[in-house]
Amino acid sequence: MEDFFCATIGNYDGVHRGHQKVLEKVRLLAKDRGQKTMVVTFDKHPMEVICPERAPHPILSLDERVRKLKENKIDNVTILSFNREFMQQTAYDFMKNVLYKKLGVRTLVIGYDNRFGKRNPEENAESYINYGKQIGIEVVIGPKPEECGLYNGKPICSSLIRQMIREGNNEEAKLLL
Repeated sequence: MEDFFCATIGNYDGVHRGHQKVLEKVRLLAKDRGQKTMVVTFDKHPMEVICPERAPHPILSLDERVRKLKENKIDNVTILSFNREFMQQTAYDFMKNVLYKKLGVRTLVIGYDNRFGKRNPEENAESYINYGKQIGIEVVIGPKPEECGLYNGKPICSSLIRQMIREGNNEEAKLLL
């Protein structure tokens, strides 16, 4: 029997408390649908290819990210090579050819503001939901930032943690990881 997956896609740098809420949603949906869990991530931050001078400094190495994702009870961590050729795929083609055909994704949890594939300013979460219906992937919008946790009134995110580290607030940053 072929395995099918409930997946999410993203950089997951830090695998912080906000990410952990998304992973919890993936686990719950997978269990409900009889699927395994998967995180699709990248070998490097997309900004390293798109605009290297603006690429954020990673919180965790790739190996550390994979380890933390597995610690969060994720069955499969798939690492894709992010390069110029890869980023030319449309979101539809990526969903159909990579997620559906190659990886067996049947449920996809995305952030409300998640974007992937070749940039199309007209695409949004609703576009991905519609593509999924055509392809055979149920697309579910994940928790909103405020549902993933706030710290001093700000959503917990990798950018906030990087800022804390830059400012020397390492102990505070650790609280969010």
